[in-house]
Amino acid sequence: METVVQPIVRFADFEVDTRSGELRKSGRKIRLPEQSFQILELLLDRAGEVVTREELHQRLWPAGTFVDFDAGLNNAVRKLRDALADPAESPRYIDTLPRRGYRFIASVEAPRSRRSSQPPRKRPPGVRDSASGFRGRALRWRRCWRCYWRWP
Repeated sequence: METVVQPIVRFADFEVDTRSGELRKSGRKIRLPEQSFQILELLLDRAGEVVTREELHQRLWPAGTFVDFDAGLNNAVRKLRDALADPAESPRYIDTLPRRGYRFIASVEAPRSRRSSQPPRKRPPGVRDSASGFRGRALRWRRCWRCYWRWP
């Protein structure tokens, strides 16, 4: 099953960039192993839902890979919790459901796109895009007009 995760996801002071595989806290990059990052991606994709240990096993280790699954998964989750400064005893982000799996319990916010969140700016009449070069001249003329001096 392929998961669809937003390119950038925010929660608390953290920001996850799924394209570059980076976790940042307050703009500062935090090192996170690949398996721990994959767990975080899956938990964020299904925030509030239980992600079973079997689903994590399928996501982290392809079929035919023989590893000590329990130790590997526990180690990856521990490193993720260390990076998030999230103690297992009083979790703020990752809740453990014994023998079942994990659940992301913090509120997740996908960033609003700039285009949809802000209405387009209106230009004064007669002012064109800067690509055509008229906008700069129009602004110069307007500044000059305000001081009653004509631009050469």
